[in-house]
Amino acid sequence: MANATDDRLRLLIERIERLEEEKKGIADDIKDVYAEAKAVGYDAKIMRQIIRLRKMTVEDRREQQALLDVYKASLGMLDGTPLGRWAIERITKKDRAPQDEIDATDSVDDAGDAPAEQSREPEPDVDQARALGAAAAREGKPVTANPFPARDLRRAAWDEAWCQALGSDGMDIPDAWRPTKKAPEKASEKEAAE
Repeated sequence: MANATDDRLRLLIERIERLEEEKKGIADDIKDVYAEAKAVGYDAKIMRQIIRLRKMTVEDRREQQALLDVYKASLGMLDGTPLGRWAIERITKKDRAPQDEIDATDSVDDAGDAPAEQSREPEPDVDQARALGAAAAREGKPVTANPFPARDLRRAAWDEAWCQALGSDGMDIPDAWRPTKKAPEKASEKEAAE
């Protein structure tokens, strides 16, 4: 009996070894295809990303792209792009008051002239930006309300204080972007369909 078990174990091990050799051969073939693609000018890294995306369902791809856009918008990485403006608009849509824009008449005084040059306040420093971020969090403003431009130290300070005040990392998904779950079908509906 032990001899039959030993033979079966040996056969299983040999099968696994053959499959591992085939797997290595296929991996080498895939590597050769990437090298060929690179030789004709394609970027292998991008091709790998495309292959990974093609394995996903359409819904998974959309969800991943939406999350990526939320994270980029929260980090200020979409500045100045149409997608960036759209993402920030979408995130802040609920927080916006109906009359955020100033009337054209507000920018002209009674005489019809442009308003006189107003004295400008000095720009806030990093510590003041932190205070502004914490205040914005207490007021319930989203992290995307950060007024400082990307790659500005004050932007990072504002974000840091905002996150600390809320105990959040700032990467919460807005309700508008949360995927909706399908309602489970009732048993009677399934039976009626059959």
